[in-house]
Amino acid sequence: MTRESCGDLAWRAIDCGGPLRASLYLIAVALVCFGQVAGARCKELIVSDGWVQAADDVGIDIPLFLTIRNEVDLPDALLRVRCPVTNFSEKHIVDHGEGAPAMRSIPSIPIPSNSTVVLNAREYHVMLLQTRRPLAVDDRFVCVLVFEKAGAIETEVEVRRSP
Repeated sequence: MTRESCGDLAWRAIDCGGPLRASLYLIAVALVCFGQVAGARCKELIVSDGWVQAADDVGIDIPLFLTIRNEVDLPDALLRVRCPVTNFSEKHIVDHGEGAPAMRSIPSIPIPSNSTVVLNAREYHVMLLQTRRPLAVDDRFVCVLVFEKAGAIETEVEVRRSP
């Protein structure tokens, strides 16, 4: 449901016959519309602190780090990430099994219920593949994260110096 269709429903409530019926209808419309257009917080996932390291070259791969907080009793999963500064992305986990740690591509990153997942270089993270342009410190861009249950959530990503 879009913001425009919510407005149409609100106008229909005025014509639905009787003040009590109209009031109840308006409350129901407000609850539905608020849940659909209010943003990431309504989806019960809060995405914050997105950042990548600066990159002078084009065509390189860089990790995307961020924090995802799930505030509900249902688990979710990060399925896809789309960023305008790269051609592709892959979700990874660092395998600390036998031998040296190694990145492994995975189909999704689990987001357990009532938990916070921090994407970092030692565990789960997203690799942004084939940068399209240099990334200078303090640049910002928006990525879209697609979750299994919460759907698409936009988040701002900051370019920082390497730690």
